[in-house]
Amino acid sequence: MQHMLRREFLGRAAGLAAAGWAIERSHVLKAMPAAESMLGKVKIRDVQTATIQTNNPSHLVKITTDQGLFGLGEAYVGAGVLDNLGVLKRFVVGEDPLQVDYLLSRMLEGSSGHMGARASAISGIETALWDLAGKVLNVPAYVLLGGKFRQKIRVYHDTGAPRTADPAPWVEEALRSKEYGFTAMKFDINWESRGAGLMGKPYKYRREAWNRSVSALELTQWVRIVESIVKALGPGYDLAIDCHWEYNLRDALRFAQALEPLNIWFLEDPIPPENADALARLTLATKTPIATGENLDSRHQFRPFIEKQACDIVQPDPHRCGGLLETKRIADLADLYYIACACHNMCTPVGTYAIAHACMTIRSFVALESDSLEIPWWKDLVVNNGGKFYEGGYLTLSEKPGFGIELNEQVCKQHLAAGSKWFGA
Repeated sequence: MQHMLRREFLGRAAGLAAAGWAIERSHVLKAMPAAESMLGKVKIRDVQTATIQTNNPSHLVKITTDQGLFGLGEAYVGAGVLDNLGVLKRFVVGEDPLQVDYLLSRMLEGSSGHMGARASAISGIETALWDLAGKVLNVPAYVLLGGKFRQKIRVYHDTGAPRTADPAPWVEEALRSKEYGFTAMKFDINWESRGAGLMGKPYKYRREAWNRSVSALELTQWVRIVESIVKALGPGYDLAIDCHWEYNLRDALRFAQALEPLNIWFLEDPIPPENADALARLTLATKTPIATGENLDSRHQFRPFIEKQACDIVQPDPHRCGGLLETKRIADLADLYYIACACHNMCTPVGTYAIAHACMTIRSFVALESDSLEIPWWKDLVVNNGGKFYEGGYLTLSEKPGFGIELNEQVCKQHLAAGSKWFGA
């Protein structure tokens, strides 16, 4: 009887696995002949933008074609991004949207590199190209990026900071995040930021803006806050802490070592992001996992951090580092050293779904960030064709072509940033 039950179980498991493989294989087979017949048949006509005012000005990118198809993407926030988008479009207009890697290289070479606002603009165009290519070939974008390792994407909630040394509001924020259904969350511990100090905002606890030091009082406050959050959440919840590259090496190490008994998920950017040797020294000296990457613009900038094993988790932002393919390349490089990959994310649902398609294809992926759920209309910016949005702390993608989303124009237009037009209208 036991052998029969075992055979029946194994047969069902094999059937489910085969069904999943068959679905994936059908997408690949559908894309291959379509790619052969569609190469050179569609040409890019224009690159247009519209900026939505969320927590930041969020730059949506739309690539139109001579066949009526279009792709949606999103660029990173920041000054100069829109100007760079206007300059970069000359490298893709008139080209075949299926040649994504070629067009990415064309933008990089033609614009003399991969830094700052230019990298963000390149990322926005590259992202929209994947959506468009998926629509041209009638397959989900993740198929074109290599196929999926998982059925859904784990999402962690970036909760921000209550800006007080009292642990009670922090605990309230953590429990509110827990009510959303997340099983992972992140807090910003640097509520008295250096940037605010440089703008003249008086500090209550920090000594000064320049020397990156942490007082004994601050360190005690931070540890007490994290202890309170961990206790309130109980087992089974992953907690990360973001320092936003504010502190010097020795004080950051003191904090990381003080957190070791609390077994947090990771400590993000405890020191400035330029020096891989310094971060490697910190990572080696603590049991607290260290994450970094949102300020790095390409796999070339990630390279020393990976090769020196200066972190435990790489955290690229696909809309800053060069796009979805560059993110995958960064993750694959890190995986050679068995370093995991999370993805930083400040996007609207357009960019979030785009990143999720890349995350599907990254073997070492662990989680995707979200920090805008508190905006009541944020998720209504798009119509999701069949996926599930942050259900139980996960994002599930549809099987529709491209990213599987459509813009909700009415909601988007209600929240256009001041001075922005609706895709050239």
